[in-house]
Amino acid sequence: MNIDNKLNEYYSSKTCKYCQGLIQDPSPYGCCKKCEGLIAEAYHQVKEHLARFPGATLTDLRRELDIPFKVLHHLIKEGRISLLDDFL
Repeated sequence: MNIDNKLNEYYSSKTCKYCQGLIQDPSPYGCCKKCEGLIAEAYHQVKEHLARFPGATLTDLRRELDIPFKVLHHLIKEGRISLLDDFL
């Protein structure tokens, strides 16, 4: 492995996958503290919304909560929220 590959690997592991800012503290989610807070807030909003409207779709969540699709996709990918088969 040459030095360029090593540097790219090092910096990609230290870069937030959402805002591309540098991560100063290690995060299990691969994002900076600011983005981690935004994702946590989005999760709580989605959780509350789904408690009130259990059949809500991704489109409903996006429209009514104004949460970016990228964040919703992240929550699904990590298993924090899930889709019903009826809506696929």
